[in-house]
Amino acid sequence: MKIMDLNSKFIGQWQGTYRLVLSWLPNPDFISVSNMRIKSIANGKFLELSYDWHHEGVKQDGLLLIGNNNKQAVVTASWVDSWGMSGKIMNCYGTINQQGNIALGGSYEVPDNPDWGWRIEIPCPTDNILQMIMYNLSPEGEEFLASDANYTRV
Repeated sequence: MKIMDLNSKFIGQWQGTYRLVLSWLPNPDFISVSNMRIKSIANGKFLELSYDWHHEGVKQDGLLLIGNNNKQAVVTASWVDSWGMSGKIMNCYGTINQQGNIALGGSYEVPDNPDWGWRIEIPCPTDNILQMIMYNLSPEGEEFLASDANYTRV
């Protein structure tokens, strides 16, 4: 599958809920309204996903730029988010399968500890439903849900 083939499935305005999961807290779920805008850029070779959400009354936002060379199932991405990225860009690498599901992986620094992994999953949207799920991956291989955003087309 190619990004270019999926533009019509992704492009548009989406609205839904963003669930931030802080697994170390007794009440780990923080749920807010979220908006996402997806557009095609660079002659259809990239998808730009920009989204917003809130945590404890403070607006947060993020951007995910995904591309592939339109000849392979390999994708690359750059991700930034106001809440968790500390001003750094996370470069991600992954795949897009024949159904159009996108899976990305990256890593981030943790002071005085080994790097942690990060995974982003974006199942191919149906006509009106889009999901973006993110996971923290400990150096020991444990996986923790970090966020789960669910949208419908506006």
